[in-house]
Amino acid sequence: MARHRYGVAMNGSLRVGVVVVQNLAWADWRARVLEVEALGYDGVYVWDHLVHRTQELTDPLFDGLTALAAAATFTSRIRLGTMVAAPIFRHPVVLANQAMTLDQLSGGRLELGIGAGGAVLDHQLLGVPAWSTRERVERFEETIALVDAVLRGGRTFAGTHYAGEHISLAPGPVQQPRPPLTIAAHGPRTLAIAARYADVWNSVTTRELPPAEVLRTAAERSRSLDRYAEEAGRAPESIRRSVLIGSDDWPALASVDAFRDAVLRYREIGVTDIVLIHPDHPAEAALGHGVAAPGIVRDIAERLLPELRAELA
Repeated sequence: MARHRYGVAMNGSLRVGVVVVQNLAWADWRARVLEVEALGYDGVYVWDHLVHRTQELTDPLFDGLTALAAAATFTSRIRLGTMVAAPIFRHPVVLANQAMTLDQLSGGRLELGIGAGGAVLDHQLLGVPAWSTRERVERFEETIALVDAVLRGGRTFAGTHYAGEHISLAPGPVQQPRPPLTIAAHGPRTLAIAARYADVWNSVTTRELPPAEVLRTAAERSRSLDRYAEEAGRAPESIRRSVLIGSDDWPALASVDAFRDAVLRYREIGVTDIVLIHPDHPAEAALGHGVAAPGIVRDIAERLLPELRAELA
């Protein structure tokens, strides 16, 4: 197993993707996704929320999975994924069926990201009382277990919160035994779940911390993932490591050099996949996360990625 300075497992070539939040006019969102694909990025990802805390009531926010289904028909190469799907919105069997459908529509390009959810606005909008931390983690685990099982051909599932019988996802996904699962996890209980099921583990950077502390925190989580994977009988290096970064990270999107520095720092702690939030969208601007250079998504692709991929191959 390859290990780096912070003592974490690492295996895998560099992949870089972009979250294109679907809160633009449809024609603009479609054009941006096509641009990200043309620039050579590895993946494009969507949110899974019904509302964003900065948006006005008249601002668009298209359904993420429906938008991905459309993107599957107008893109040809780029991988498509959720960053990340939340259990509150749908029964896991429905999510698994949607995942199978998306994988078929895209010719096997889906990467299904799943998180525990917990956004207060999502609960308020649906009129669902907020779940306790324990219930949220239980639902997170059952959602992942059920999705994993039925995408592999399972027909029944019985849990505390979710169950199903006579389940059929014909014709099944293109990718076998199932599309890869990206599992967002940060605490001990969710990291242990990710260690059992994840093809890719995703973490987010912690705002308002200095870079060294951000890296130490991410490295500690990655070491915990290694330990839980070994306890589950999995090789830690079989799980890719992903981090979601925005314009406020050092700030990583202030320049091409700043992004390169961020990637190399994360690489040192075992990160294989970098997912950047496209800074040019209304929600990001309203949050005021930090400075992002104009045209930074294009500049990273054209001036850095080919060289960086070769360097880190």
